[in-house]
Amino acid sequence: MFELEKSAEVNRLISVTKSNSSISGPLLAKAHIRLGELLAAHIPVEPDDTTVVALLRGGIFFAEGIYFGLGCRFQLYDPKHELYERPNTKNVILVDSVINTGRTIREMQFPGTHVACCVINENAVPEFRDKLYTVRISTNSFVGSNVKNQYGNKGPDTTMRLFNLI
Repeated sequence: MFELEKSAEVNRLISVTKSNSSISGPLLAKAHIRLGELLAAHIPVEPDDTTVVALLRGGIFFAEGIYFGLGCRFQLYDPKHELYERPNTKNVILVDSVINTGRTIREMQFPGTHVACCVINENAVPEFRDKLYTVRISTNSFVGSNVKNQYGNKGPDTTMRLFNLI
């Protein structure tokens, strides 16, 4: 597992991405892109034989940052409407903004598969430990909802925030 070092820039970007930041839309998307670029520098793959797979919709901007950082191939995947077909490259990086339980990605793991995310719940880390690249690990776990503030186990959905829908 690799967790991004918390420089001043990374801490500033993390504060933008947190659910309690009240930040949505382009500013949040740009933070995801930049964090993806920073994380990409630590993913040891050969760009010519690597595909970044963005899990729709929440993983798009973070995946773009990794794609920009690596200069590899890029693909979109909608787990709600498609069956996963592994790209024909040596390495695949499955990218989502948030991993809560890891259920969506669990069945997509093949040899040469890496997992990248902005934040992962601490309980899901063991599932991906050897192939995980993350900005941060969180003890929080809540259901993303169409709400502006977190109350108990319900909080603002990251995807809704990324696309300025909250």
